[in-house]
Amino acid sequence: MGAVPTLAVTGLRRRLGSAEVLAGVDLTVPEGSLCCLVGPSGSGKTTLLKILAGKLDAEGGKVTLDGRDWSFTPPAQRGIAMVMQNYALFPHLSVLENTAFGLEELGVPAAAARQRAREALRWVRADAWAARRPQELSGGQQQRVALARALAHEPRLLLLDEPLSNLDVTSRLELRTELRRLVREKGITVLCVLHDQKDALAMADRLAVMRAGRVVQAGLPIDVYRRPADSWTATFLGSANLFTGKVLSVGAGEFLAETPLGEVRGALATPATAPTPGSPITVCIRPECLHLDAMPPEENAFKGKVVDSLFQGDHALHDFATPSGVVLKVAEFNPRQRVGSKAVVYAWAEPEDVVGLVS
Repeated sequence: MGAVPTLAVTGLRRRLGSAEVLAGVDLTVPEGSLCCLVGPSGSGKTTLLKILAGKLDAEGGKVTLDGRDWSFTPPAQRGIAMVMQNYALFPHLSVLENTAFGLEELGVPAAAARQRAREALRWVRADAWAARRPQELSGGQQQRVALARALAHEPRLLLLDEPLSNLDVTSRLELRTELRRLVREKGITVLCVLHDQKDALAMADRLAVMRAGRVVQAGLPIDVYRRPADSWTATFLGSANLFTGKVLSVGAGEFLAETPLGEVRGALATPATAPTPGSPITVCIRPECLHLDAMPPEENAFKGKVVDSLFQGDHALHDFATPSGVVLKVAEFNPRQRVGSKAVVYAWAEPEDVVGLVS
């Protein structure tokens, strides 16, 4: 990855009517990476893409591409391509003609445009459909054609607005793999809006979470998932056990807290803003980080019993009730037998899997 990110957004703002849709967005997308943008509806994800593509104007902030400010550069000169949700394929044109259309509109000679279109179709493994019309293709196939049309322009940055939303499960998994392959093999830089957090975690080199017009956390997917910045991010990205406590001690990025479940030791999500002894803290433990055991380790072991279980194939999700009244979700992978609801056992977690949130 280059020292200068392909895309850098600083303090980007935009209002639509009386609503502040973007409230100071900061985001970087490293060169040759796939950055996935997630957030609830109305958080500003698609508005951000439209500003980057030149379909909307920003009302404040700065956007740089390869280190150069192009906030006021005409869209056609930005080196950016965007694929919208509706694909926008012309029904009266063949797949090849659709893919070459934009190039020809820009003045590329027809023969050269079609050669680049054929190459782009090969990149996404859609060249076998070159003579077909869009209405003869499945949703997944149409998405590949729309992607090829964008890639034919050889963009510095590719913007994708929910590319998996209209696809069945099989097509979604295939396109997830294809996008990662394209980034790896072609060195393409991609900013992709997704509505499914699991897709984003599986696809992204870098994950950014938006809320209320701001990027609230960005980083490697595993870091954002395992060390969420706050309780909202923790629950937005997946299931999380959250309970409050009082800090007893802090040191070297770790904390010890008194909670309804007893003393809990863990890692601070943001060591730079460490709490002080006596202050409140929210403890976060993912269900898959808890283990059921009759003879647990001494630390972070919570006594209780399984009161309900939901078998989900590769794992079982247990409701684990503790004497304090706190009910923990525990994910048991590769379950061989159903845990008896009357058996008193312990749920425990390693300190590095317990996260302290101070916001």
